[in-house]
Amino acid sequence: MTISAPFYDLSRLTALYKAGFHDTFLDTALHKIVDRQTARDEADLAKVNSVLREFERQYGEVSDDFARRFMAGDVADTADFMEWNAFCKMRQRILARLNILRDNGDYERSGRLLERA
Repeated sequence: MTISAPFYDLSRLTALYKAGFHDTFLDTALHKIVDRQTARDEADLAKVNSVLREFERQYGEVSDDFARRFMAGDVADTADFMEWNAFCKMRQRILARLNILRDNGDYERSGRLLERA
């Protein structure tokens, strides 16, 4: 697996901070980057949830239940159901990113995650 340039840059910044580095400008910039990505993901989640609510209204089923049935093969492979499943997966990916971004200051755990990556 090739390590991307942004990941390499982040790992270098992590090493700097672990060595005691502190810079107010950089701290603020990093917080703004995280806040911006959080806002983008929240906006994307709102759009995806809107589409999912329309599928739920149309078919009378909650998306989580539909996704389980789809993955079990209990649903026909119609175009609508394939699209609905794609939006369910999009929601899962966005929620996973937001869970990471909203870590709520668990810096020690975040550091361990970076070390393992």
